[in-house]
Amino acid sequence: MKISEITQDLILSQLRENEAALSDADLAYIDGLKEATIAYIKDWTGIKGLDTPDENGRMLDDYEDLIYPFMAIISFMYDNRQMTVEKDRINPVAASALNLHSFNYVPEGES
Repeated sequence: MKISEITQDLILSQLRENEAALSDADLAYIDGLKEATIAYIKDWTGIKGLDTPDENGRMLDDYEDLIYPFMAIISFMYDNRQMTVEKDRINPVAASALNLHSFNYVPEGES
């Protein structure tokens, strides 16, 4: 499975939520979390393409193992919606999977 193939049903299953029990605002919030999670993964890894290659020819959909960090991060964001969070650390397994694909610190080349 690829990140671009993650549906709202899969996210709701991960969050253990029933769509019928949620308001339209809740569903819109979850859609926003999906976009925020994708942005978070893009920033962490340096891979800017989702389902089309970025300027370096990379895309998140090339790495199916990014599904786990995606689900872990979106769950964390959903479970910790309050302004104060005591444990502000990312899931270590999610961080490890994201680090495997981090290109942020690779020099782009000499100018």
